[in-house]
Amino acid sequence: MKRRNRRFVLIILIIITAITSYYFVEYSYKKEVESLTIKQASETEHLFENKTPSEVISLIQMKIDTLEKKIKNQPKIIPYYSTPIQVYEKIIQTINLLDQKTEINIEKLASTDLGDFKVEKFQIHGEGNFQDLFSLISLFETSSELYKINVKEIKQTYSQDDKGNMQEIVVFKLLLEAYYTQKPEFNFDSVLTRRNLRSVVYIDNFFESIIKLDIPPNDEGLFEVDGSKLLAIMPDAVYLVDKKGNSYTLTEGEEVYLGYLTKIDYQNHTCEFLLNKGGILERVTLHLADKEIQK
Repeated sequence: MKRRNRRFVLIILIIITAITSYYFVEYSYKKEVESLTIKQASETEHLFENKTPSEVISLIQMKIDTLEKKIKNQPKIIPYYSTPIQVYEKIIQTINLLDQKTEINIEKLASTDLGDFKVEKFQIHGEGNFQDLFSLISLFETSSELYKINVKEIKQTYSQDDKGNMQEIVVFKLLLEAYYTQKPEFNFDSVLTRRNLRSVVYIDNFFESIIKLDIPPNDEGLFEVDGSKLLAIMPDAVYLVDKKGNSYTLTEGEEVYLGYLTKIDYQNHTCEFLLNKGGILERVTLHLADKEIQK
């Protein structure tokens, strides 16, 4: 008796479910589809209502132009590349905009598939001046393509240039993620010209020491103040001889080794120099030779 009751209840539940499903499929769903169909037909009719074919084409073109304008005004896009090699070539093209004296190496780390989009991960490391490093980061950040940059390491060190002088450089390591798509439906190159030519931006070197490790050599053969003597003085010029016996005639404001002749004092028979010795400013005053003897 209990089994019959259970079967009866089960049959009733099946019948109710079938009736409910039939209602939604045959009535509610169809009604919604019919409503959308009527709405679409109404919008299409409105589009073509009292308009010639040329007017319809013009209206559609206006909508396309509006869409293209929105795309072009986007500061960033996820670019379309048919192969990952094109991503690498684009990065190399950007790096080549920098000074070739900066040593830069790039290493492929991994690839990530995000469905419609992909990510290529690279490690960029090297050494060079800070301005080049800043410009490298700026080039990727201001690019129309979408990149993500993570500075992993940056530190200051020193190296010798071609002439044997010590110069300040930075050693750096960056993690670069390049986003792109291989889906043709996301290829906006037909309506958007990507900015391939970008300018290199230079700034002051935050790592430049105020006090230098060494003093640059006198390659230009300028007058050296140390060990020199003032032999004669005129209101607008002085006659000097350096420690090697070489004679010079200088006027106020003229450049000397490590500085400038800043003042000629004819009344007191002196001349004054301002020198920059590795970041340390030194003011040196020379007195006329015969006046020093009289003292």
